[in-house]
Amino acid sequence: MKSNILRAYKDKKSMSIFWLIILMPCIDLILVKTQWSPDLNPNLSFVLVGMSEGHIPQILLFWFLPIYTLVLCTDSYIQDVKTGMNNLIISRKGKRAYFLNKLYSSFLIPFVVMFVALLINLILAFIINAGETGSSGLLEMNNSENKLFTFSQHYPLLINIIFLINVSFFTGLAGLLGLSISIMFPDRKYTYPLSFFIWFILVALPNHTVTMVMQPFTEYDYDYIGSSWVVNFLILFIITIVAYFYKEKTDEL
Repeated sequence: MKSNILRAYKDKKSMSIFWLIILMPCIDLILVKTQWSPDLNPNLSFVLVGMSEGHIPQILLFWFLPIYTLVLCTDSYIQDVKTGMNNLIISRKGKRAYFLNKLYSSFLIPFVVMFVALLINLILAFIINAGETGSSGLLEMNNSENKLFTFSQHYPLLINIIFLINVSFFTGLAGLLGLSISIMFPDRKYTYPLSFFIWFILVALPNHTVTMVMQPFTEYDYDYIGSSWVVNFLILFIITIVAYFYKEKTDEL
């Protein structure tokens, strides 16, 4: 794990993606402050709420997650294959230990990076919009049939934290998706487009789009959010498991 973190830290492309993920929510916060309402409630200024016009930062951040995670750390397997490092590590540590380490790193590094980026954004929202109460009617709407929305109105900070953790979790799963594709197709010309294609299918899923579990204060209730969470988690989890056992059972290193 330590070697994977150091590898990402020393790689210029990985660090560029790291700072991109950190800065994009901050750009969204600036846009919300200047475009929408200068007196917006801090909880509604959070990037996940999607209050900026056109939601451009959100789209750029979440639609291309597997690409970001691949550059950040998860295409390290492709680098190992090209240099022969995978053979050396497997001969010393074993195939199972090698791939389990890749799985842990590919989930945890993207998870932590996104968690830090969103946490910084949430803290800055409370600093920049301290004391502001504007909500454009969102917190005053009466929608008693939607229990999740009503809960969000009463506990906006809590719901933001829950979605912050959830988005970080799915960022980790996006990292596992990138690793899984690179394990089965260890060539960037296949890994990058296939990872994006599969993720975009999840983004475009009717009634179960992965973006549904990434945005609080929407019109969707617990049943829609819950079913979308399960569907997208299972798809990404199954892809990861299939890739792991495929590589573990094959003779090819």
